[in-house]
Amino acid sequence: MRVAVIAVVVVMIAALVLAALFFWRLHALGRRVGSFECSVHGGSRWVSGIADYTRDHLDFYEVVSLSLRPSRRWARRELDMIARRRRQVHGHPEPVSEARCSYRGEEFVLSAPDGALDGLRSWLEAAPPDHTTSRIV
Repeated sequence: MRVAVIAVVVVMIAALVLAALFFWRLHALGRRVGSFECSVHGGSRWVSGIADYTRDHLDFYEVVSLSLRPSRRWARRELDMIARRRRQVHGHPEPVSEARCSYRGEEFVLSAPDGALDGLRSWLEAAPPDHTTSRIV
């Protein structure tokens, strides 16, 4: 009986530590300058996460993860915003849009609040020009 109680206590402590790490990670990612909540659809399902601008990349961190590394990374010069449309999301405090994007020949959809996608478009447009400047809608 005593071993079972110790095992339950150890499991509870481990669960609390994992939950604390999970919420600390979300808090740290959400407080970065240039970060925004979004979802990515690149295949069969939507994945929720937090995107973060760096100088040359857009990094995407999945919400349900403990990893400190981005699960996806798109180079600024190779990312194109092809089309954009507004979407109705009931109960969401601000308007949400979907941006159809292309990266190295593969398309995906990025869904985020309008202001975040405006910032993404500005970030893409602000890249120093070169002969491979992309299309931006």
